[in-house]
Amino acid sequence: MGNLNTLFLTFNCGRELVNADYFAASIIKGLSHAQLPPDVIVLSLQEIAPLGQSFLGGSFLSPYFERFSQTIEKLNQSWKHDERYETVLCSNVGMTALMLFAKPQVARNIRGVQTAGTGVGAWEMGNKGAVGVRLAYAIDDGSEMDLTFVAAHLAPHEPAWQRRNLDWRSINENLVFTKVTDAEKTRSRATNNQDVQDETEPLLSSATDDQHTSQEQENGLMKSNSYIFFGGDLNYRTSDIKPHPDNHHAFPRCNDSPEDATHYLHIMPNDQLQREKAAGNTLHHLHEARIDFAPTYKFSKKAQEQAAQMVEDVQKQIKSGKDAVTVPDETEWHWAEHRHPSWCDRVLYLALPGHDPTVHAYNSLSLQPSSDHKPVVLYVSIPTHPVGSTNDIKAPYPIKAGWRQRRQAARRRELAVGVVTYLVMTWEGRVLLVGAVLAIIGAWAALSSLL
Repeated sequence: MGNLNTLFLTFNCGRELVNADYFAASIIKGLSHAQLPPDVIVLSLQEIAPLGQSFLGGSFLSPYFERFSQTIEKLNQSWKHDERYETVLCSNVGMTALMLFAKPQVARNIRGVQTAGTGVGAWEMGNKGAVGVRLAYAIDDGSEMDLTFVAAHLAPHEPAWQRRNLDWRSINENLVFTKVTDAEKTRSRATNNQDVQDETEPLLSSATDDQHTSQEQENGLMKSNSYIFFGGDLNYRTSDIKPHPDNHHAFPRCNDSPEDATHYLHIMPNDQLQREKAAGNTLHHLHEARIDFAPTYKFSKKAQEQAAQMVEDVQKQIKSGKDAVTVPDETEWHWAEHRHPSWCDRVLYLALPGHDPTVHAYNSLSLQPSSDHKPVVLYVSIPTHPVGSTNDIKAPYPIKAGWRQRRQAARRRELAVGVVTYLVMTWEGRVLLVGAVLAIIGAWAALSSLL
């Protein structure tokens, strides 16, 4: 059997549009030693857009999705790939989004698509949450294998490690995969420049509604015969308390050797995720490749300004007609002093027995000027195999009754909050609001003149 080369990238976008040229150049630099191009590209995106646009969804999110589609196109050109990647899925729950691209021959082998989504923010809204896709992929002998990809964003701040554990529990209790009945329309969402208002949230709007409790348990996150890749801004920190004002002097430095007291390896034992996972409190059954990269959060405004200068350098290279665009190496790390440097951005996975994926790369990419997080990429080769190999695992938490109704109620709250936020926090919304007020005043004046 062959392998399915898969690139899983997670990035907290900082609620801003990315620069597609620089983002693509950063990915190419980070994967210089990997086997390219991949068959499948998965993007886990957190804080993809401002709150109003994210909660309203649909065409309000189209510009943000389109930038990542442009990024994939630029990667395709750099890899000199003959066929363009197809957009298999482009979905979100609030501010957390998932995009999945595949080579045309791979896309043709996808026999079924299931989606799932849940919020874990305030009142279960999607300012934090998870969105997933499960694919039934046909292999050479005519059978199928399942692939599950989930993008997640958990609670922030150093002392909130217990809340992050609860978020993981909530995801397991409410993330139920249901069949997409209009997959072809979903597939074209980010590739065609058209109004996608009809495809707004929730993900479950196009799902079947005929599942019973026993089936729901089988269609939760932990499925014994599926590869599972779970990644995002998981927000686990390297301290349970905020840093003291003087602590930043001991933060990791770019050119330190492992023997130096300030090298980042010395804070890895404090990683909350590894501690809580070892205690059986979170990320049950999932594994992580070895971390050989520095913390990915939190970078200062100065660091973002330097990243903006690197973007300008890349744009100059492109304008000059340079064939191979290069991203300069970092010479310094500028950390925000009020947060402990931490590995917030992670990708974990569950493999099937005897069919472990081959890890080609697991590292961070260059800082983007829009965010205080670095993107993280996992590049693996997933062995394809006949159906029959299963994991002897048990879901850490059962599906909670009423998950669909709770998601629908949360979606209504998101729409209400989205409308108010959009009208108050954006200039477009304020123009609409002022126009509506003036129209009401004008109508009242006209009516008064007739009385």
